[in-house]
Amino acid sequence: MWVTITSAGIAMVAAFVITRSVTAATKHSDRRRRERGEPLPNEGGALVTVRLRTFQWVLIRVVAILFLVVGALLALGAATTISTGVEPSLVVMAIVLLLAGIGGIVLSRSMRRTRVLAMEDHLLVRQGLHQERRVDLAEIAAVLPIANQYGGLQARDATGKRLFSVMGLARGYAELEAYLQERVVRPRATAQAALRPNGVPIPPWRGIACSADWTTAPLGPGGPLRPVIRLFVGGDVVALHPGEVRALIDGRTGVVESDSQPLAFLASPALVAPTSLGGRQLAGLPPESLALLYDAQDAPAVVLRDSDAVTFRAWVSGLPR
Repeated sequence: MWVTITSAGIAMVAAFVITRSVTAATKHSDRRRRERGEPLPNEGGALVTVRLRTFQWVLIRVVAILFLVVGALLALGAATTISTGVEPSLVVMAIVLLLAGIGGIVLSRSMRRTRVLAMEDHLLVRQGLHQERRVDLAEIAAVLPIANQYGGLQARDATGKRLFSVMGLARGYAELEAYLQERVVRPRATAQAALRPNGVPIPPWRGIACSADWTTAPLGPGGPLRPVIRLFVGGDVVALHPGEVRALIDGRTGVVESDSQPLAFLASPALVAPTSLGGRQLAGLPPESLALLYDAQDAPAVVLRDSDAVTFRAWVSGLPR
């Protein structure tokens, strides 16, 4: 038992040290390159080129070749002992190593081909063995972080479909992140609020933990403009349909789903069934409050209560219909 615990502990420490070391070395190398003023090699006139680093795919290819060599030796050894009886475990091990080696070679090849080229108004994305495709900036509805030990980001469209993802260790990652912040994230967050029919601007609503405004946004990529309510929660922008929010305020529905990523739900504790998943998440909240729930989270991200709930309801009720 102690041997098992010790082995697991050593493996966890090794994984932590390796992750930290690789991340620190990569960031140090990038910082030194920027200090020397060395530009990234941008392909095909791209403003930013993102590629996985050479050591990432080379390491996998070397390990894959080792697997193939060891698997071939085991297979050869099994073939030479057919007359005396082959050990089944030897055959299984040979097959596993050969398959792992072949898979590693394919993976290293796909990693070497992967790239993202950021142009003025679009990106050219080639991931894995897929063909290169164009992603217009207007298609990107959300830029979300990737939760792993090395970090990264992914871009999704208005339906939640992933358009592309980039690993945090990739060369050019920081430049791509700044590019997306400048051309996608910041313009959406700072867009001007819409005007009333008489030309008078609609003032935004501001609460303790979040704020909101009423503006217009396209219905899907390249679609017509339509009114939306945007909730600003930290660095996230949650888009909601005004008619659905008004139905929530009026007590005709209990939950409103966001129209874009990140997927979120604005809910009324008084109207959600106590036995439902949402009811359990909203348990104990005042019935007149409103709560914003993110997908796959156990507790509300924001709760509008007391004066925030009253002023938000009044603000929504006064929006143009």
